Order: sequence, then C-alpha cells, then structure tokens
Amino acid sequence: MTGELVELAKRRGFFFQSSEAYGGVSGFYVYGPQGAALKRNIEDSWRDRFQVQEGHREIEAPTVMPEPVFEASGHLDTFDDMLVECPECGESHRADHLIEDNTDIEDAEAMPLSEVGDLIAEYDLHCPSCDTPLAGEPVEDFNLMFETDIGPGSGHPGYLRPETAQGIFVEFPRLKEYARNQLPFGITQIGTAYRNEISPRKSIIRVREFTQAELEHFIDPETDEPPLHHVEDVEVTLYSAVEQNDDDGDYLRTTIGEAVEEG
Repeated sequence: MTGELVELAKRRGFFFQSSEAYGGVSGFYVYGPQGAALKRNIEDSWRDRFQVQEGHREIEAPTVMPEPVFEASGHLDTFDDMLVECPECGESHRADHLIEDNTDIEDAEAMPLSEVGDLIAEYDLHCPSCDTPLAGEPVEDFNLMFETDIGPGSGHPGYLRPETAQGIFVEFPRLKEYARNQLPFGITQIGTAYRNEISPRKSIIRVREFTQAELEHFIDPETDEPPLHHVEDVEVTLYSAVEQNDDDGDYLRTTIGEAVEEG
C-alpha cells in the first residue's frame, strides 16, 4: 500500500495508526468514521451471503482461550515465523522477508532455519533499520501468539486467539447438539484475531490485531454430497500436501471439481 494512499486514508477518516499521541506502535490501527462504516458494510454483506442466503449460524466466542486449546491445535509448536535480531540497534526482522525482499528467492519461508541463516550471509544482507551486517546472527523461530495469564498468578496461561477457528472447533459438541445432532451444518464467526508479527508491514495489510470472517462447514463424508455444481468449474490456486512435502513443490492451478475428485 503506497504512502500516498495511506495519507489519503488518514485525511479522509478511513484508518490511522493507534495511540499516535503517545508515539504509537506498529501493527495496530484505528478505523475512523468512514473506515468503520465501510468495514461494517463489508461484514453485513458477508453475513447476508453466508447466513441469510445459505442458512449458516453465527457464534461469538471469547478472544482469550486456555493453553490446552493451542496445544491440541499445534499452535504452540508450529505457529512460528523466522526471526533475526540486529546486534547493533536491537530491531527484529523476519528473516525470510529479508531474503525475499533483497534477492530473487521467493520461497524462503519454506526453508530450514540454518539455510535461511546461510543465505543471509551469502547475500551479505544488512539490517533495514541501521545497515548493520546480519551475517552470522542466529535465525530463530518466534511464536506469533500473544500470551497472557488467566486470573491472578501464572497457574492458568492463556493466549489471544490467532484466528477465529478455534472458538468454533472447541464448541463443536455443543453446536452439534444445537443442530439436533444432524449433519451437515455450518457455523460462522466474525471477530478479532491477534498475531504478534515480527515486522508489521504494508499498513493495514499485515497487522497485529485484525478482524476475521470465517465459516466452518461440518459434513459427514460418507453421506453428504456438497452442491459442487455451483463452483466445480471455478479455477483456484492450491498448495497441496504432496507439493508442500516436495523440496521442489509448487502451487497448482486447478478447478474445484478436479481438486475434490483427486482428493
């Protein structure tokens, strides 16, 4: 997002950085009067499409959830980005973004930490903030969840949800009961999610607090036949499990019908 567009959005009351009176902090934005109204219109249109027209039901789950939820989902172990810290100014940067922004390499995110560190040295990459060389600095995994304590003390750790899906999945038994124990049914949720991004960028494109709109559709794979005829010829770009496990794997362009048929 260009600087001119961001400045225009500020002047017109669409969005601007939060807490500017106290210096602000990157990754947090306020939607002004125009932006809040536009955002609400988008959410209402989304609700009309997936709730009114398709008959799915909406829930509103807490944004703070206990640690066992994220142990079960794998977020504690795998919800990471690659971090490299400047030894001079102390600024932290996403190591894979440094490589992708300054070389012709496009898939650094999929590389092992050691290989990313070697590439930083090979291309003699410097800190974007102070121009200090980063060669030889350790590249580490950084978990993107915001941690907190639930109640006094530290006996009940919790996390701000990094996406809205967990609130739906965790409550599946109760929601299935509400649906009279019959499949299929769909549950939607529009709400705030949080990711402690190493280096927020591109204004409101990559932030630390944002709104997600999500639909989870639960079916019985043995008996339910989704109405694929509506979308079977729509082309999509997918990154299949097979391609993800291949060192030379790449994105595939296919139709939804072909993807379902091939599993």
